[in-house]
Amino acid sequence: MVGRSWHRGCPVGRSGLRLLRINYWDYAGYRRRGELVAAASVVRQMAGALADMYRAGLPIRSMYRVDRFGWSKRLQGADDYRSMAAGNTSAFNCRWVVGRPGVRSPHTYGRALDLNTWENPYLSRQGWEPNSWWPSRSHPRAAWRSRSHAVVAIMRARGLRWTYGTSDSQHFDAVPPGGRPVVVPGCADVVCH
Repeated sequence: MVGRSWHRGCPVGRSGLRLLRINYWDYAGYRRRGELVAAASVVRQMAGALADMYRAGLPIRSMYRVDRFGWSKRLQGADDYRSMAAGNTSAFNCRWVVGRPGVRSPHTYGRALDLNTWENPYLSRQGWEPNSWWPSRSHPRAAWRSRSHAVVAIMRARGLRWTYGTSDSQHFDAVPPGGRPVVVPGCADVVCH
């Protein structure tokens, strides 16, 4: 992580983060073991939601720690562009918002989860990331465009809010029990990934 997804100046120290290793079903129906890093205050919520997806047979394309994708100079953190293009599910990444240099991403705090990023693109100021084919499509198991989708319902039941709807369908924010959502300056009226 050091020098990629975590670096000096991050608002969350490494002691405030946890490594989550969890089973998931891939798109071919094989059981895999994935890893992601999340804030200690919400890692149980994320683990519960991902375990519920596993029990429901809802697939995840891939789940690797985001530092696997290298450093991004333009994001000043791990390369989220490469992670999204790989369809990777991830959480903590001390970086800037995609397309907004100098603005910290909600992922910087370890309380945001991006899920099945290839099928659930993000609308940045430069256009759809990582692809423009999926935004108008849904899939009953892997791509959601409404609050009634099974994945959105599972996340909501575990305290992960689907915050941005169809312009950032991959993104969920975890609110710890009795806690408050992370407020990111400059992100109140715009989508911040």
